[in-house]
Amino acid sequence: MLKPEKMVKVAVVGAKEKLEMASEILYRLNMLHIETVSEDEHFKLGSPFEKAGQASRALLQLRSYISYLKLDPSKISVKRKFKKTEIEEKLSKKLSEYQEQIGLRLDEIKKINDTLKAIETEMANLEPLKLLEISPKLLKGYKSIRCFVGLIKADPSEELKKVTSDFEIVLKKYEDVYVTAVFVRAEYGDEFLRILQGYGFKELPVPDVEIDARISELEKKKEELSKRKDQLETEIEDLKVKESELLLAIEEYLSSEVEKAELPIKALISKHTFVLVGYVPAKEFEKFKKELDSRGFVVEQLSFEEHEMPPTKLSNPGYTRNFEILAKTYAIPRYKEIDPTFIMAIFFPVFFGLMLGDVGYGLLILLTALYLKRIFKTEGWQKLLNIGIISGITSIIFGFIYGEFFGPFVIPGIEHPQEIHFLGDFLASLYTFNHGHPLFDRVEEFGVKALLFIVLMIGMIKMLWGFSMGFYNVYVEHGLKEAIYEKGCWILGVLGLVCMILGFSYNLGIFTSYPPTGFGKILPENLYVFGSTVTEARAVPLPIPGLVTGWEAGLNYFYLAALPLILIWLVIFLKAEIPKMGIFGTIMAVELLTWLGQIISYARLLAIGLSSVYIAFVINYIGLKIGFEPGIAILPVAIVIMLIGHGVNFLLGILDPGLQSLRLHYVEFFTKFFEGGGREYTPFGRVKKFIEEGGE
Repeated sequence: MLKPEKMVKVAVVGAKEKLEMASEILYRLNMLHIETVSEDEHFKLGSPFEKAGQASRALLQLRSYISYLKLDPSKISVKRKFKKTEIEEKLSKKLSEYQEQIGLRLDEIKKINDTLKAIETEMANLEPLKLLEISPKLLKGYKSIRCFVGLIKADPSEELKKVTSDFEIVLKKYEDVYVTAVFVRAEYGDEFLRILQGYGFKELPVPDVEIDARISELEKKKEELSKRKDQLETEIEDLKVKESELLLAIEEYLSSEVEKAELPIKALISKHTFVLVGYVPAKEFEKFKKELDSRGFVVEQLSFEEHEMPPTKLSNPGYTRNFEILAKTYAIPRYKEIDPTFIMAIFFPVFFGLMLGDVGYGLLILLTALYLKRIFKTEGWQKLLNIGIISGITSIIFGFIYGEFFGPFVIPGIEHPQEIHFLGDFLASLYTFNHGHPLFDRVEEFGVKALLFIVLMIGMIKMLWGFSMGFYNVYVEHGLKEAIYEKGCWILGVLGLVCMILGFSYNLGIFTSYPPTGFGKILPENLYVFGSTVTEARAVPLPIPGLVTGWEAGLNYFYLAALPLILIWLVIFLKAEIPKMGIFGTIMAVELLTWLGQIISYARLLAIGLSSVYIAFVINYIGLKIGFEPGIAILPVAIVIMLIGHGVNFLLGILDPGLQSLRLHYVEFFTKFFEGGGREYTPFGRVKKFIEEGGE
C-alpha cells in the first residue's frame, strides 16, 4: 500500500518455432512486463510475424471508421461479449462490408464536401460580380483589349492615367474593398496589371453564363449534394447503432493481434531458441511459471543487477486508487520508493474540506461531480470526479462543524443571524444544541488562533513525517550512514524548529488560560464571555473544549529543547556537507530557514478558508441589504447578485483549495522523501472489454 508491489525478474526461454504460441499465452496472462535487451553474436532481435502487416493495415482502416463515427469504448455499455473464434469467422467478411458500407460512403462524403467547398468559393466570387451589372460575355473574349475583373483596395484611376487615358473602369464598393472591371488596349495590359497589383488586385473568375443563372444553378447543385450527404450520414449512423459493439470488438481483436505479432522485436532469437526478459509481480510468479512450464517453456528467475530499476506497479486499495492520478502527475515512484498515494488520499480531501468548509458549496461540488460522471466515462475523468465527490463530502462535514451554508450565519459584532444570512435564523435553530453557535467558529478571534495553531501543527507533523519517510528511502537504497547524513539531520533540525514554534505559541498564551485577564471570562458548560462591559458581553461556546485549560506560566521548556536539537543538526549537517561542498556547505545551512517557511506555509489552510468565508458573507450581506427593507428592497436584483456572487465564489472554492492542497503535497511534503523517476508497469497483454477472456 505504501510501497509498490514486489517484482520478480524472469527469463522465458523456448524453441524458436513456439514463439507464436508463447505470444498467445503471455498476452492472455497479461503479467510480463517485457524489457528491451541487447543483442550479441548469438542472439539477435527478431522480426514481426507475417500477419503483422495485414493486421496493421486493417486496424488502421478500422480505426479511421471508428474515429469518424466518434465511437468511444468507455461510453459503450457492453450488452454481450464476442468469442475470439466468432470474431475470426466474421473478420474478413465484416472488413469488406465496412469498406463498402462505411468506407465508400465516407469517400463519397469527402468528395461532396470538396465540391460544396468549391461551390461556396465560386458563389463568394460571383456575389461581387453582380454589383458590376455587366454581362459576363462583355467581361472576356477580346483579342485587342485586356479586361481586368476583380477586387481592389482603392481607386487606381489616377495612377492608370499616367500610362494612358484611353481606358474604361467600372468601380463599385463591396464590403471594405472595391469590385472593378478595367478595359484597356492590349499593349498597355502588362503595365496596367502591375499598377493594379500595387493596389492589392485579386482577380475574380468570370463565368461563361449569366451570373444570376449560374448562382441559381450552384444553389440547386448545393441543395442536391447536401441532401445526398445527409442521406449518407443517416445510413452511416444507422450502421453505427447496429454495429458499434462489433466494430469495437474487431478493433480490440486486431489491436491484440498486432501487439502479439510484434512480440518478436522484443525477443532475442538464435537459430533454434528465443529468450524474453522481463518482470512479473512476485505474488503472480508461481501462477505465471506453472502456466508456461505446462506448455513446454522454461521460466528462470533472475537476480537484479545493482543499476537496474524494475517497473513500478502501484497497489492501492479501494477509493485511494483514485488519487494515483494526482500522485503520478508529480512523478511515478521508483521501485523501492514509498508510494505517497495513500497519504495523499487521506490528506488531500481533508485539506480541501478544511479550507472550503461549507455545506452549500460542498453539496454543489458533490452533485456536479455525480452529474459529470455520467458524461465523462474515461478512466482519468472518473478518477478525478471521484476525488471531487470525496472532496465535496469533506467540505460538507467541515461546513457542518463551521456552521456555514453558502456563507456563515455568525460574524463577530453582528448579533442577529438574519442580518448576515438569508437562512440565518433557520441555521441558528439547527445549532440550538450548542447554544445557537457553530461547533467551531473559525471567524471568532479564538477560532482563528486555534485553527492557526492546528494547521501549523499539521505542517510540523507532515514535515517530520516526510523526512522520516525520506530517511527510510535513503536507508533502503544507500544504508544507515547516508540516511542519517541526508535526512536524519534534517529531522533533528525540523524538531528544533517545531520546539521554537511551540515555544512562541506558549508565549502567546495558546496553551495558557485564555483569554487574558480583563478581556473575558470562562464560564461553566465551556462558555466564554466576550466584551469589556456587561452591556457588550455575550456568551459563546469555546471552539475546542479543554484547549484553554492548560499550563502554568513559567520557564519556556520548548526553547530549551530547541537549542540542543539545532546544534546537533548543525554538527551532523556540516560533517556531511563540508567534505562534499567545502565551505560552501556551511552557506547551505540556511536551508533550515526554508523548512520554517514551509511549516508556516500551512497557514494557507486557514487563510484560503477565511477568504472564502468573508466573500460569501459580503455577498449575502449586500444581497440582504438590496433585497429587503429597510434596504432598497429590490429582490430580483438581490437574487441575481447572490447567484453570480456565489457562482464565482463556488468556482474559486474548487480552484483555490484544490491547487493549494496539491501545492502543500507537491512542494511542502513530497520534496522531503519522494523523488520519483520510476517506470510504470505495463504488462504484455490487455484486459478485454468486448471479447471474452480466453473465449474461443
